[in-house]
Amino acid sequence: MRYKMTYIFLGLFLFFSIPYLITVFMAPKDEKREINFETYDSGYKIETDDGKSIDLESYLWMILPEQISLDYEEEALKAQTVILRTDIVRRMGDSKKIEEEKLPYKRISDKKLKEALGSKKYSLKDQARKRAVSDTLGKVIVYKNTYIEPFFHGLSVGTTLSGKEWFGEGYPYLQAKDSLEDVESRDYMSVTVLTYGEILEKIKESYKTDLTTDQLKSDLAISQATKNGYVKQVRAGNLKISGTVWAQWFSLASNNFYLEPYDGKMRIICLGQGNGLGMSQYGAHKMAEEGKDDQQILKYYYTGVKIRDINE
Repeated sequence: MRYKMTYIFLGLFLFFSIPYLITVFMAPKDEKREINFETYDSGYKIETDDGKSIDLESYLWMILPEQISLDYEEEALKAQTVILRTDIVRRMGDSKKIEEEKLPYKRISDKKLKEALGSKKYSLKDQARKRAVSDTLGKVIVYKNTYIEPFFHGLSVGTTLSGKEWFGEGYPYLQAKDSLEDVESRDYMSVTVLTYGEILEKIKESYKTDLTTDQLKSDLAISQATKNGYVKQVRAGNLKISGTVWAQWFSLASNNFYLEPYDGKMRIICLGQGNGLGMSQYGAHKMAEEGKDDQQILKYYYTGVKIRDINE
């Protein structure tokens, strides 16, 4: 009787445990993995001005908070990480290292990030930025086996800008893409009001000109722009000023703007954030909310590209 009960219990154990074991061993393995940033060696290095080297993957999570809002969905953060990795490796050329001063990125210290976010939020966002790197480890964007120049911007005007319309030639992966939810962002529009004196002062810092404020009032206009409003050139009297430079002069959110005389001054109405090229970060965030992953986001904003491992 005792042996009979043993067999019964053994049978019940196998009956309930075998399905579980089958599920565990046959389920696809999750390829995502956390990495130890203190010891990980990708083979790609960023050389700092104090003679130290930072591994590329560690450098990415250090610069990510300065490039995109950590409040965005993690798939958007991952897409941004792949963009940054691609750009840095592209700038390295045939080398596997680059001096930090040659990169247009800035690291943020843990101390400053914690001060900006607060201790509780910092803990969550610090893990999110590190997952963005770990989950995309070594992934880069290529077009016909060449690293793309991965332009990106904060917020489009509902449609991104095509490379052909902005540059004329090249950049076939930069096609105009709808990013319609961007226009619903609370940051979609910003307004700057300047006196003509302030504008003239800025012009004279860069140009030798006899232009007066009265002449500026009668002869200041946008002379060249794309069909969706990205300014290529501003005319001030006989001067032709790049729209990008104009936006930089007055700290505009983007170079998509128009000029409007207002109460004896000049009002600049600016739409979107950034240059309108490539991935819209806000658009990526909204796509992630809808369930799209980082690769789907990247392949939407960059036409005809492939996502591959850096060592392929």
